[in-house]
Amino acid sequence: MTEPWTLILDDALANSFIAPATDDIKDDHQLIFEEYERSWEQNEELGLNDIDTSSADAAYNSTGVISNENPQE
Repeated sequence: MTEPWTLILDDALANSFIAPATDDIKDDHQLIFEEYERSWEQNEELGLNDIDTSSADAAYNSTGVISNENPQE
């Protein structure tokens, strides 16, 4: 291609992958990552607004999972 072009992937579930043109992704200055929060409409389209996670939260909290944020010595 002789003319510059731009490819924009708007992937609300973050399932896309673009390989860098260099060995180290930090060296590919043509590749730009932009994170954003999904809109209510995007969540609605994906069926995420109506998910009830209360039973899963309760089950997770009742398993006695210990957080690694403040490990006890």
